[in-house]
Amino acid sequence: MENIVFGLETELQKEGESNERIWEEPSLHFICKRSLDGIIKYVSPSVQSMLGYAPDELVGKLYTLFVHNEDYKRIAKIAMPKGEETCSLTYRIERKDGEYIWVNSQMSVTRAQNTYQHYELISIKTDDSAKVNVEHLILEYEKLNVIGQLAAGIAHEIKNPLTSLKGFIQLMKAGRELNHGYLAIMEEEIQRIDEVSRELMLIAKPHKSNFTIVNINELVDDAITLLYAEAAKKCVKIIRKSRGKDAMFLCDGNKIKQVLINLLMNAIDAMDLPGKVNIWISKTEEDLTIKVEDAGKGIAKEHLDKIGTPFFTTKENGNGLGLMVCHKVIEEHNGKMSVKSSPQGTIFTISLPIQ
Repeated sequence: MENIVFGLETELQKEGESNERIWEEPSLHFICKRSLDGIIKYVSPSVQSMLGYAPDELVGKLYTLFVHNEDYKRIAKIAMPKGEETCSLTYRIERKDGEYIWVNSQMSVTRAQNTYQHYELISIKTDDSAKVNVEHLILEYEKLNVIGQLAAGIAHEIKNPLTSLKGFIQLMKAGRELNHGYLAIMEEEIQRIDEVSRELMLIAKPHKSNFTIVNINELVDDAITLLYAEAAKKCVKIIRKSRGKDAMFLCDGNKIKQVLINLLMNAIDAMDLPGKVNIWISKTEEDLTIKVEDAGKGIAKEHLDKIGTPFFTTKENGNGLGLMVCHKVIEEHNGKMSVKSSPQGTIFTISLPIQ
């Protein structure tokens, strides 16, 4: 990428001295040069086939006017590249017809020849819509896969309260007076059914990215609620351990919850004996850390580098998409996910920057 950017700088300097085009770019790419305060200074002609704008319709305008509002909130605080580094961002840009398309932008900073100070940003933008749409389809598929695995446990979780409700109703019919003790228990059982069904619907419902302030502790508790029956079948107890009182965080709550569910299900599946799965939550001024720790048999060293690779799985009936989806969601939040494993268990660590 450094060589490409160096070549672009040279060509752009030539372009300023003549009317020659930089080169014949593919229609799914265009080059953009803008000032550090966001004013577009140059756009290659191929922008017209990709976005519908002629270059002179964009030059002199703020690039942020064309970025989707939700994506701008996400990328606004990402540090720009320094030195010889490049920065890769994926976000939506508005076409002239009003539609939004996903682009991947590879950016680098150019410097003034005299002072060597940061001068302007140059980027190569690629139409990434097809790739992003496929990733969204995989995400929805994995949701359905997770729901299918949870179905039996949730049916059991709902059946027990329904049995209790039926029994108490029969007892109250047989009695002459209203039993408030029975009513209190019945209310608790109804609330339990409501919690499980509500959480299941939130996961099943397709939705766009929605970054809001959420309570991470409550998010983890919701995931535990969904997996309670699954864990109980294997005599596994899920324990949340939080450090600090401030658990509020800006994220897409539903997607982070799906990540937690996938990791917890893997942790439960990894344990052949009764035991505990611990979820550690800690927050600093810079990032939020979530660790999911199981006491299973661990992952073989030769497989650790393949974790998150599509269709790689150590499960007999697995498809390898669950952890791939987890990695993708964490990347969307500009975070990182790592794994450590030994014969005594596995720890997945999620690190999310404070935005």
